[in-house]
Amino acid sequence: MAEDIVSRADSLMRRRRAFVAAPAATPAVAMDFDVPLLTEEQSPRLPAEDDIPVLTEEVFPDTPAAASTRDKFDEKLAARLASEFALSLERRLAAELPTFVEASLAVLEADLRRGILDIANEAIKDFVARREQLRLPLEENGEGD
Repeated sequence: MAEDIVSRADSLMRRRRAFVAAPAATPAVAMDFDVPLLTEEQSPRLPAEDDIPVLTEEVFPDTPAAASTRDKFDEKLAARLASEFALSLERRLAAELPTFVEASLAVLEADLRRGILDIANEAIKDFVARREQLRLPLEENGEGD
């Protein structure tokens, strides 16, 4: 069975190669099934031009009232929507703002601590450097007499 499939595929490939490379030749391997072959050139069928629908004019809606309802501004609806949006925004901020503030304060606290430590370290270094410049040699009382 597997050899039969391989031989069919091989004969199909040979036929394809023969069709592409040279004029059609009779296949060397006899086949058990009937495969239709294209023997004459056929032009593609195009539908008659009358069958193709073509848009030749602009069609406008019959009722211009539909456009006017969209353009009309409903103040009551706008006020209700604004109220609902404000309430929704207030709830969301009440839920999420404390977390954002806490995170911002933690970052600020860390930056402040780092800044204070850096300033203190620089002040200590400056103080020690000045003290060493002003240090005078100590005289020993016992050696000079």
